[in-house]
Amino acid sequence: MTIASAGTENKLTQDERLTLRTSIYGNYVFWTECAGNDVHAYDLTTGNRTDITGNSAGSNLNAYGDKVVWTSDSEAVYMYDISTGNETLIASGRRIPDIYGNYIVYTNNYYYGEDHQNDGIYLYDLNTHNETRIAAVYSFPAIYGKKVVWSQENSSNASDIYLYNISTQQTGKITTTNSSIPESELDIYGNIVVWTESGNIYMHDIASNKTTQVTSNVSAYQPAIYANSIVYTIGDPYSGGNKDIYMYEISAARTTRITNSTLAFSPSVYGDKIVYADCRNNPEFCEGRDIYLYDLSNTSNNLVANFTGNVSSGTAPLNVSFTDTGTGAPDAWYWDFGDGDISNEQDPVHTYLSAGNYTVCLTVSNVNGTDSKLATISVKKELQC
Repeated sequence: MTIASAGTENKLTQDERLTLRTSIYGNYVFWTECAGNDVHAYDLTTGNRTDITGNSAGSNLNAYGDKVVWTSDSEAVYMYDISTGNETLIASGRRIPDIYGNYIVYTNNYYYGEDHQNDGIYLYDLNTHNETRIAAVYSFPAIYGKKVVWSQENSSNASDIYLYNISTQQTGKITTTNSSIPESELDIYGNIVVWTESGNIYMHDIASNKTTQVTSNVSAYQPAIYANSIVYTIGDPYSGGNKDIYMYEISAARTTRITNSTLAFSPSVYGDKIVYADCRNNPEFCEGRDIYLYDLSNTSNNLVANFTGNVSSGTAPLNVSFTDTGTGAPDAWYWDFGDGDISNEQDPVHTYLSAGNYTVCLTVSNVNGTDSKLATISVKKELQC
């Protein structure tokens, strides 16, 4: 394990109270708090704050693009579009939403003592406004691309993790955990699913069907994943005691401690930025929970991501040879080709099978920090004779 030293930490709020969860996407940071049960947004570009009022918030929230979704205290799913200022009731009697693109997933409300006849995981299409029940279980789903994942208890007092493919409308089991509790802290990016099990963080690679234990002999909570990075809290965020934010780099199998305040929790990650709540200014009662941002980008050691491709456009199937041309002696590479496939090679070759515009992201890292580079590959339909 290393200690983060290359990045910079910035405090985004002043005298925030009772923050529950955070989320970051692009230039927007979101959080919920139980002082007024509200959702808040912070624009990293302008420094402007938006207080989203009208429907109180509880539990998790998730963001994609300009949109954020959450569960209200009346047990309904709401969405706010920060670009338009519009707040929308998505579904009543639903909770724990996640969002990606034009889709929102969530589960039903459930109270102990009730039967499970109406349990379900639901997929909501923002284009058609249709809600589809994709599983008859009570669980907390996560979504990335066209993949929806969740866990459900099996007959062996453990839980199976399932995947629903939106394109094919097919459901299948991808792995089994040792936990019998539906996991509210499950997350997915690309082919990697992360969750908490028996106090530790695990990840499963859908493509290789391989499960990896990320942490060992600690109390780890609240995993979140983006690209090559898994962030999480070590220490119980729901009670007193020490708690700090850690990051695991998948390609390098390297763990970095991000904070050392012993009072940080609820991390979220996007690119080279991590946000979290921290009550270091109110350590006795931990009621003052301000939002902090840790920026992992580093230029002091000339770690700069860059790459070239032998072609940037063509017809499908299109073979592209990528070459790493960055500086700063990285020791780990993470390529996201934009079509759901990834690679940890330094100079990979990738084939695009379908037409479309794909955003390629290369993230490089070493013990001093990380950096990322984006480029677009344009693929046209194969010419027909």
